[in-house]
Formats: sequence, C-alpha cells, structure tokens
Amino acid sequence: MPSQTLDGLKISSRVTLLEPGMYIFRYASQPPANKPVCIALQQAPLGKGSIDFFPAEGVSKNMLTKLGDTIVARVKGGVTTVLITEYHMFDDVIEPIDLRIDRIDTSPAIMRTFAVVANSEAAATLAAPPAIALELTAHLQQAGEVISEEGWAGTPDSDEFLEGFAINWPNKPAGVDLLYTGTVAGSGPSRNVSTGTFIGARGQGLPLLSAGFSLVGPHRKRYELTGHIVFAGAEPQRLIANQMMHGPTGTEPLVALHIAITPVTKMNAARFKSPWENSAHPQKISAASQSA
Repeated sequence: MPSQTLDGLKISSRVTLLEPGMYIFRYASQPPANKPVCIALQQAPLGKGSIDFFPAEGVSKNMLTKLGDTIVARVKGGVTTVLITEYHMFDDVIEPIDLRIDRIDTSPAIMRTFAVVANSEAAATLAAPPAIALELTAHLQQAGEVISEEGWAGTPDSDEFLEGFAINWPNKPAGVDLLYTGTVAGSGPSRNVSTGTFIGARGQGLPLLSAGFSLVGPHRKRYELTGHIVFAGAEPQRLIANQMMHGPTGTEPLVALHIAITPVTKMNAARFKSPWENSAHPQKISAASQSA
C-alpha cells in the first residue's frame, strides 16, 4: 500500500497470506541509527484462520525494531493474513527494510537421512532442476499486449510500466496452483486470482504499484516460486512468495516482471539468472486488445 506521512512519521503497510503452520519473522536489515524503522505485526481481518504471536526476548507489542529481532507465529484453523506495518521515523528515503518470513518445515525432509545423494552425477542432476515454463501476458503502457512463453515482460530502467498481467501455467500438474494479486494506482489490492486470470486495468494509463504471488494446494511444497520484479528507479528484487512486493516508497510503477516455478529438490539449486541478463529472450507484441 502507498506510504502515508504524518508529521514526519511515514507509515506503509502490506498484507501477507499465510497457511496453517509455524513461521519465524525476523528483522533482517540494519538501517542507520539516526533513521530507525519499526515493523509491527498484527492479524488482518481476512481469512478463516487465526494467528498467535510469540515474541523473542527484547521484543514487545509484536514490534520489531532492530537487526535480529524475532517473532515466532502459529497459524491455525485455516488460511489467515498478517498486516505488516512499517513506521519510518524520518522523511528521507532509505533502502527497503528486509523482513524475513520463514516457514518451519515439519515434513520428512527434516530427517538427517532424507534424500541422501549416492553419487556426484546425481548431485549434479539435483543441483539445477529445470524451471517450469509459464506464459505471461502483460499489458504495457505504450506497447500494449505482450506475450512471453518464458514468463517475463517489461524492461528494467524503463519508463514504460505494466498496467496488468495474466499468468498461464500450461500442463499444470494436479494438486498445485499459482495465486497472484496486485495493486493498481488509486485503488487497493485486488483479490487473489488463480492462473489464467488478468489483474490490473488495460488501456487506462494506471500502473501496478505492487504484486504478490503464492503457491497453493496439497502439492505446493514440491515447487518453488522464483523470479524477479522491478519497480521504476529501483533495483530488481527477487520474488518472495506470500509477500506483496513493491518499490521503496510503494508509489513506484511496476516496469518488469519475471516469474517461474522450479521443482523443489533437497540440494541447493544454481543461482537463478534474471532474464534481462540475456537480451535474446523472446517477448512477442500482440495487436489483440481485450477488456479488463
């Protein structure tokens, strides 16, 4: 959500969707001492579940204030949402604060003997699982509709923004789906939609200011979201599942997006390259026009 300023106090908020389980929230930035940023957590009035917070020593009122501050959370009874509010005690713009949200794994993968690699050839195979191709259809401010079978659209360092997009998952396996949402300038976040659904506003000259992505379904743990998102004037950010992604102030237009899905293995995958490191990736421009 866009930032609000109250007598030198800048406030920005976003909403994160969480499924039942245990989570760790950690303050993973170190802003200048003279520019403190506090992050408050509370349950948002969306979803059927509930959430309990267990602050670590030194953390009070579910407020994270410094590097290393930690809160453990328990989500139960169904999907719920968390309102994350940042309080900037100054007027200057600084680098975005990194709030790490990690789900505590309780699957068989936590066993020390799980998925032992027998030889180096198998290790090489697991080290770089092939990404699943997604089709991204985006509507750009000037170029109109573009289609990429490699899940990317737009250009970093460009003044041309995305007005909206739809993601298709060809040959999508059973038991998993991709949900996504976005915020159009001048309005609040859209509802979460599944693959094949367009979000945004075509041909109205209004940019997307934020976007969020999550995997759902009983087989969601078999896959991982990867990719990058870029807002005007800001460095590319790696996609973080279950979080609304936005620029430093929340008012920067979305200018480039890349999203892919990778099968999960128990080995570390190779570094995931941004598509903009290879200018040969195709991005077709379509003359077709559709209503939002």
